[in-house]
Amino acid sequence: MSSRTVMSLEAFLTDPGLPQLKVASDPGLMRDVFRRHLRPLTGKAYHIQECLLSGVSYRRAGFCILQYTLRLVEPRTGRERSQWVTGLTYAGDKTEQLWQQLRNAEPEQDIPEAFRTFVPASYIPDLRMLVQVFPYDYWLPISSSLLAGPPSELEPLLLSCFGPGEWRIEAWTIEPIRYRPKTSAVLRYTGQARDGATGRKAQRRFYVKVCRDEKGEYQALQAFCGRADSGREAFAVGRPLAYLGNLHAFVMEEAPGVSLEQILLQSDDPVAAVGQAARALAAFHQCDVSTGCYHSYEDEISKLKKAGALLESLYPQLSADVRGIISAVAMGLEEVPPAPTHGDLKTEHMLLDGDRVIFIDLGTFAGADPVLDPADVLARLAAMPGLFLLPRSRARVAAQAFAKEYFAHVPKSWRSRLPFHY
Repeated sequence: MSSRTVMSLEAFLTDPGLPQLKVASDPGLMRDVFRRHLRPLTGKAYHIQECLLSGVSYRRAGFCILQYTLRLVEPRTGRERSQWVTGLTYAGDKTEQLWQQLRNAEPEQDIPEAFRTFVPASYIPDLRMLVQVFPYDYWLPISSSLLAGPPSELEPLLLSCFGPGEWRIEAWTIEPIRYRPKTSAVLRYTGQARDGATGRKAQRRFYVKVCRDEKGEYQALQAFCGRADSGREAFAVGRPLAYLGNLHAFVMEEAPGVSLEQILLQSDDPVAAVGQAARALAAFHQCDVSTGCYHSYEDEISKLKKAGALLESLYPQLSADVRGIISAVAMGLEEVPPAPTHGDLKTEHMLLDGDRVIFIDLGTFAGADPVLDPADVLARLAAMPGLFLLPRSRARVAAQAFAKEYFAHVPKSWRSRLPFHY
């Protein structure tokens, strides 16, 4: 995770069931806590140089997950590395009870040498916090065989992606690039290969996603790839290569292109790219790919009410406004015929590659009201000036261009639902 995701927990500090959040949400204090508490694995010694609070999941019912990114320095060599550490804390005695269940396990035995830093699981009594050191995750087991590189039976398939020739892998580099505790992890495999016939060298990247519902995303990617390969669509998706059901993972080829987010940040005139992405999204929503699950009107209102309850618990003075918004949305929307919907669309999930747009991260793909997706994109554009050094004027122009182009290529009735979803 990047430093831009660091956030404040000031509003959460009033939770009487979790008084430990005052310390747990302070990266400087937690750096000192981790220095005292985290025990190195045999033969390892690391100095914790810096601690960032890189992710938070807070539940009103007295539960919080805090994700930290530690910058480590190996004193003997001076080499630096990053390490994800997750803290879980419940109100009452539940955290200690969970720790009693885990304390006799020995997860370090399954962790490859390259990932061994600190003891994978421990408990901080003063904070009533269960600590997990990546790649250990009690709820999302990540197989040591994946952390060590591609399984041997998978290597011929990956070699075929290098093209014609007598390719042989010379080395694999394995990097964890994204992690959501209890939910998903993404590993990047970079293969260095040599053609035995010509001596030519090449490099290819592949991604392994471990998640709790890996089959649904894999099937969605397969369905879309069948259409995209026909050349009939203005969009594509990342190409899946293999489903590893016994490991709760799948492998996919690296998608080419530049993200719309990067274009917005680097280009002075992103209107053409924004328009291209909007047209591709309109085509995505109107293709005839079947969906295995559905996100209904009731699901959306339930999700909104949960968010509203959390906001009310943190900001009681806003209760009337929050309830008014929920009521207006509930009255303004209704069940509509479901269409293929990404479900978590951000500007970094759209890659532009020549005349095609490639959609990635389809973990929340479902049949739903498709207007959810442009609303997500427009909300993201509204937030980008606060997250990045993006001028507000550029974000506003991009949003206007996106909305204009998208709604020019979908049924006119869709436009009326945008204000409620937005």
